[in-house]
Amino acid sequence: MNINRLDQNFLKTLTVLYVEDDADTREQFSEFLRRPVGTLITATNGVWGLEAFKKHLPDIVVTDILMPQMDGLTMAHEIRGIVPSVPIIVITAFEQTDYLLRAVNIGIDKYVTKPVNSYLMFECLLECVHRLRAEEQLKLQHRREIGEVWLKHNKIVAGLACGIAHDYGSIVNDCNNMLQTILGYANEVKSQPVREVVRYLDKIEQSSVDAKKLGQMLRILGEDYGENSQSGQLMPLFQILIKNTIFDTDVVLTVDYPENLPDVRFFEHQMELVFSSLATNALEAMPAGGTLYLAAREISVSEDDELPLEPGNYLHISLADSGSGIAPEILPHIFNPYFSTKQRGSLRGMGLSLALCHTIIMRQGGLITAESTFGTGTAVHIWLPTVQYQSVQHTTTPEENT
Repeated sequence: MNINRLDQNFLKTLTVLYVEDDADTREQFSEFLRRPVGTLITATNGVWGLEAFKKHLPDIVVTDILMPQMDGLTMAHEIRGIVPSVPIIVITAFEQTDYLLRAVNIGIDKYVTKPVNSYLMFECLLECVHRLRAEEQLKLQHRREIGEVWLKHNKIVAGLACGIAHDYGSIVNDCNNMLQTILGYANEVKSQPVREVVRYLDKIEQSSVDAKKLGQMLRILGEDYGENSQSGQLMPLFQILIKNTIFDTDVVLTVDYPENLPDVRFFEHQMELVFSSLATNALEAMPAGGTLYLAAREISVSEDDELPLEPGNYLHISLADSGSGIAPEILPHIFNPYFSTKQRGSLRGMGLSLALCHTIIMRQGGLITAESTFGTGTAVHIWLPTVQYQSVQHTTTPEENT
């Protein structure tokens, strides 16, 4: 199969918008276009053509130039503002210099005069298709490379997590039971008026709480969720946890998100661990005080985006601090299990918190990344699929098809 055949087959998968005000010409040429393309959408002038483009986002546009209400070049200029790379072929009976100059300035891909030679038009379509197919292959290769990197990373995380869970999972529940007993006795002894004993028991209590948190982390890494998922608003929960974390510190919280954000499906205790870990890390990066900026927006991810996410609607959450930042050589490793720049003497130095955040977010079909400039601060970004997620499909209406 040669390249020309590959392009022809690819053309059969594409949607083409054809805009022509003359009814006879539109009907006649539509019969020709329907044969090689996947889906044909027609419109009678530039105004309706622009509306059809916004609704269906076709892969290629074929348009007459001289039309009532809005000419083809004006429509093409508006389309370029929506999707700059879409191929546009213009057809006209006029060859005046001003039309040619406008077409060049807009970046028209092909220019065909009337009466249209069908073979020439087909060649123009295939040239546009060849470019689209090459761009699609580059995007697929790029997404594949990104996907392979994330898959490798996920396998490392999952392998370490499963190993930990297999080796220690059998003792986690017994350990938690014993820790509950320790906590009970510690609380009883603390009521006794012996200052020195109370001081040491405070340490015992804190160690027990840390060990319990570690047990929770191991359960989650071992896929023992211990709770059912729910749908709802995440930002109020996140905001409360941050406020509790920075209480009685010199850190100021700034919030920016609308009230009508969509719901997401999540495990409450797991997300509490994620948010608490991120807030604690941000606080530790600002020992002398600073600013935390919490923002959220609903975004739409398409196949053209470089994010390694399925197409759909997502809640994008960002938490940025004005702290010391992360060194460039350290930033790529912060989500690796047991990677930590802190001393290993406490739970916060175990190197599990950010790896756990990564695991939880990825299991929910989301993504977590971090960006940082050393010395000026760090921003963590989270994408979570919204409950209203639906696949987008191209459809046509009887009014737009002829």
